[in-house]
Amino acid sequence: MSSYRGHVTFNLVLLPLAVGADYFFFHSPPPLLLTFALSYLYATLYLNPDLDLAYQIKLFSIRGLLSLPFRPYARLFRHRGLSHVPFVGTLTRLIYLALVAGAVFFGVYRYLPFQSVHQMWTIYSLYILYGAAGIVAADLCHLVLDLKW
Repeated sequence: MSSYRGHVTFNLVLLPLAVGADYFFFHSPPPLLLTFALSYLYATLYLNPDLDLAYQIKLFSIRGLLSLPFRPYARLFRHRGLSHVPFVGTLTRLIYLALVAGAVFFGVYRYLPFQSVHQMWTIYSLYILYGAAGIVAADLCHLVLDLKW
């Protein structure tokens, strides 16, 4: 089993290839490529399949503070369980993240400049999809390295 540092190094080496493949196959404009790359980085550093160990991260550190919303997630899923299943594990983290973000969103909804959630989706749907694709790509790289070991 590879360490956190090994997973991060492996994913960061593959990041230019993933962005290049995105550009080559989909001819994505730079803002969408940036969205893909930033979500890939976030998934590599904080939203990876090993997030089910979030309760073991030292709380008073940058990584610990950013993993704070996932501490309950870590109690729900055992390590190398559902979180390490390709696509399904990613989907569980995305759903969990959407629930946390949704709670915050609806708490401040009346202060946002949108008429409806549908209007927001219409404006930002491609960014949301490219962000999700970056997370899936980073998770797949993580899982490939786990299979190697």
